[in-house]
Amino acid sequence: MKILLTIHVLAAVIWVGGSGAMHILGRRVLSRGDNREIHAFSMEVNKVAMRLYAPTSLILLIAGIFLVDKAGYDFSQAWIAIALVGWLFSFIVGVGYYGPQDKKLQLLVAERGADDPGVAANVRSALNVNSVEVAILVLIVIDMTLKPGA
Repeated sequence: MKILLTIHVLAAVIWVGGSGAMHILGRRVLSRGDNREIHAFSMEVNKVAMRLYAPTSLILLIAGIFLVDKAGYDFSQAWIAIALVGWLFSFIVGVGYYGPQDKKLQLLVAERGADDPGVAANVRSALNVNSVEVAILVLIVIDMTLKPGA
């Protein structure tokens, strides 16, 4: 069980900490106002998201499910249900929003170039959604450590 807990916690650190760091870097890049830099940053974030955050979030979920089983918890407990709903929200945002948003950005850049003001608007919109997602991820960490209702 200690190995599962270690995997779960490390995955949370990578996913939540990395997401927070990328968000802060994204806000800094946006504040400089260089659309080419904003586009380049977006491209890098998308690579990291697909190669690191998506698999890490799945590892976190799988380890968490095994932990619930091994520890004898119940999925109906509030703190577990809250965490699962938060994870599902992040998954839906990742698949249903970030992917299409990136396709819009790539189409915009192909049609108008990376200097177009729409680049910053697109990334700003994604970062606004990401603000909510990062806040939810932090709340999940708080939920998992305090375990309300346990």
